[in-house]
Amino acid sequence: MRAFLGLLIGWALSPALAWAGMPSFTLTDAARFHISAISFFVFVILVSALVVKWLWNGLRKDFTKLPRLSYGRSLGLVVLIALFFNIFLLMIAGARELMTPGAWEQSDITYRLRDGGGPAYGQDRDGERAE
Repeated sequence: MRAFLGLLIGWALSPALAWAGMPSFTLTDAARFHISAISFFVFVILVSALVVKWLWNGLRKDFTKLPRLSYGRSLGLVVLIALFFNIFLLMIAGARELMTPGAWEQSDITYRLRDGGGPAYGQDRDGERAE
């Protein structure tokens, strides 16, 4: 206890940090945006896990065979469902490219339709006749 009190008094009496001439690193706007987006989705996942736990344990009153769900298992269930949704959406995006080959072109970090809508039926991506 005395050691903790000594550390507390030492910390309170220590001078503030002096930044004069010292380099200080700050986040760029893009990094700040990424951190805020990631923290938002982490918050949504944690709250979703609470809601799933509350709903699951609420259903136990009507369905007595259901086991009690802890917060850790609820969090695992929410993350697993999110991974399945991610795989599902990736499969849709892949199918879009397979069904319309060459119709999409990269525009910065996203994709958009080409002006002509891609090669005509029976032609390859270069516009030549496919055999």
